[in-house]
Amino acid sequence: MACVMKIEITDSYEALSKAAAKKAANYINNNPGTLVCFAAGDTPLGTFKELLLMQKEGNVDLSTVWYVGLDEWVGLGIDDKGSCIKVMHDSLYNYIPKERVRMFNGLADDIQKECSEIYEWIIKHGGIGLSLLGIGRNGHIGFNEPGTPDVEGCFTVELDEVTKSVSKKYFGKERAVTTGITIGWRTLLDSQEVILLACGINKAQIVKKAIEEDCTPDVPASMLQKHSTLTVILDKGAASLLDQ
Repeated sequence: MACVMKIEITDSYEALSKAAAKKAANYINNNPGTLVCFAAGDTPLGTFKELLLMQKEGNVDLSTVWYVGLDEWVGLGIDDKGSCIKVMHDSLYNYIPKERVRMFNGLADDIQKECSEIYEWIIKHGGIGLSLLGIGRNGHIGFNEPGTPDVEGCFTVELDEVTKSVSKKYFGKERAVTTGITIGWRTLLDSQEVILLACGINKAQIVKKAIEEDCTPDVPASMLQKHSTLTVILDKGAASLLDQ
């Protein structure tokens, strides 16, 4: 199926966050009982803030859907600053019934079993309805790193050098992180809807590669070109190199 890509360019990070929250809330309101996958990077944090405000105002009920984590650093847990589970709980999931959320446990004794259980959670809820994603400087989505194969379900991956080098911005210190756990491409591409967010001039080059150049595993986010309904929401900085 051909991709029908919609690109929205906003004036600011705040406007980007409002636009993404509005689209996510619309999906949730129209699809109760479905499964939602939210990325845990810096860019979506404003979206989560807007969603909680919308819930407070009665414009969305976040408890009507289920949630699954996108990824996690292997070796980190909820008490570790910068872990995906801590970021998501602090910014969103503390305000949602805990039984509706399933995230990767990076401290699990059996990581392969953790992969299997997350995939079982996805299958149990009929697959992913909405994926709200960010893009890394190397083009990764979750921990689908450059060169990652087209994997169904969840898997562990050796982290790219770029990912490891920028990881300290999340942790506030050096951490010996070498491995990630993530939902694979094939399962993400089965999402009913995908929203991709990018903000800042430092993302402009990779955004251009991801949405205007060839689809290649070397630029993981470009694989989203295969999705039938993709919305890309950018601020002016991230959109500054686009030809469109």
